[in-house]
Amino acid sequence: MNSVIKALQLQKVGDALLDSAQLTALIKYLKLFNEANPTKKTTLIATLTAHYGNQGLAKIIEAGQQVPKTARMANRLQTEQVQLWMGQGKTPEQVFGLLKLNKFWPLSWISSDLFNRPGLATWVKYLDDFNDANPDKKTTLISILSSRYSDKALANMLIQANKAQSTSSIAKRIQAEQTQLWLKHGKKPEDIFTMLQLEKAGDTLFENPLFSAWIKYADDFRLLYDTDLATMSTLISHYSDEAVAKMITKAHGNPKTKNIAERLESELQRDWLFAKQSTYDVFIMMNLDRTLDKVLENPLFSVWYNYGLYVNKKKNLGGKWNPAELLTRLYGGDQQLSDVLIAATKVPSTRKMAVELQKWQMTRWLEKRVEPKRVHSLLGVEGAADDVSLLLYSKYVEGYEKLMGILARNAR
Repeated sequence: MNSVIKALQLQKVGDALLDSAQLTALIKYLKLFNEANPTKKTTLIATLTAHYGNQGLAKIIEAGQQVPKTARMANRLQTEQVQLWMGQGKTPEQVFGLLKLNKFWPLSWISSDLFNRPGLATWVKYLDDFNDANPDKKTTLISILSSRYSDKALANMLIQANKAQSTSSIAKRIQAEQTQLWLKHGKKPEDIFTMLQLEKAGDTLFENPLFSAWIKYADDFRLLYDTDLATMSTLISHYSDEAVAKMITKAHGNPKTKNIAERLESELQRDWLFAKQSTYDVFIMMNLDRTLDKVLENPLFSVWYNYGLYVNKKKNLGGKWNPAELLTRLYGGDQQLSDVLIAATKVPSTRKMAVELQKWQMTRWLEKRVEPKRVHSLLGVEGAADDVSLLLYSKYVEGYEKLMGILARNAR
């Protein structure tokens, strides 16, 4: 057989084997050989393995699976390769070695190229087929890998593998198995967070696929061990409140991360409330007092505003918290704040929030029973007043007259 291989010059074909005339010729030769030598029958996969080795052939097969022209032949050969090992009684552990995936073991903590090695996909398929055929001997990817790699080393490899489309699906599967193993061993979410190096992700944290996996792990850990939710406390231990708030506002603008942003903003609000942070505390924490001239353009303003609404709701304050109270004080008076809000209504990006704050301002003035004449002046309605100011003023007059009427009736 070696003379035939040599004559066909398979060694010169290399990775292009599956689309070569030499392979076609070899298949025809094997058919004739087996017919003429029924007691010495051999197979294509055995012949190719003898020539290329297990790893070399796996590399050719996996490359061929990515090309439509050769995918069918590649899939056939992979099936035969798996069946060959199965017939030989090989365990997934042994096939891992046959494919030289453990080349650096026991020095695997310095090697991070497992996911780039040819043969990994073949090994995963073999393990699945082995488990199907041997339900009483089932094993997992992580049980084999964890005997060779430390949690940290494997986690680092998964971080890199998740970034590449060619390896992300296998990485996610191993990550899922690793998660179950961590849960079994009771590893705390905060320890897993640093192991996955999520504290180094910066403002792209929410976009990191490992962060989503960690969130799920933290949830599963809480349910399994009946502990407090560790998500926000872990984040705040590595990032400032302001940094987390910035991540949340950024994530709100991305459809892929919007749901997680909504969840984490709710958790951040809850933690602030439990910590007895006042709305003023949060305003200062977000450094909003440093950008009063353009505070409505600051994405963190909405975080503060939403927290105020949350406080009203959770404390059943019925609107007692009024953002206009603090803003009036910070800007130095009703007129100064009113001027800022009027200007902001003329800017598309701040118009919606400005109008909302003007309504809060109206509520505050009504509570203080500010006369319509004064409000007319504060809103700058005289002269070239815009439609928003006119509408607000009209509603204020209506509300003021209604309030005065009620007070008059009660005084009788």
